[in-house]
Amino acid sequence: MSTVAAVRERMIEGGARTAQTFGLNRLLGQIYMLLFMHGRPRCLDDIAEELSVSKASVSIACRQLAGLGILGRVWKKGDRKDYYQAETDLRKILDSRLLDSVNRSIESARDQISEGMAALQSVDGEDGEEADILQARLAEAQAYCDRIAGLLTNPLVRKIL
Repeated sequence: MSTVAAVRERMIEGGARTAQTFGLNRLLGQIYMLLFMHGRPRCLDDIAEELSVSKASVSIACRQLAGLGILGRVWKKGDRKDYYQAETDLRKILDSRLLDSVNRSIESARDQISEGMAALQSVDGEDGEEADILQARLAEAQAYCDRIAGLLTNPLVRKIL
């Protein structure tokens, strides 16, 4: 494998892991990195072939990314295929609906944590000690989610990004 191909493969995998970190599907990160590195629009067939996934999966993922403002759809005169290219301006990506999506994921996590903590308050007896440990862990997770949410909504941080 050439050095260029190896770097491209590592970057695509890195994009997949980053997408998962934000609660998104791996394929979204793979497609974005693939298009980002190519620097020119690619059709669904080419993307699917390079990533060894189905064209249907690529089509769905590209529409999701376009809806988030991360990919742009490109038309080529005389060609009926759908082409996409990566948005390379990080500010546009962050100002797009991506941060809203991340905020929704964080809110969902906060809700689940709150529900778990409420359910654990009524536990006593043999499971009381385990419930106390779990509540402490959930409190830590809640505090972490609160910090992330605070950062993402902080006007100064958004301006820096």
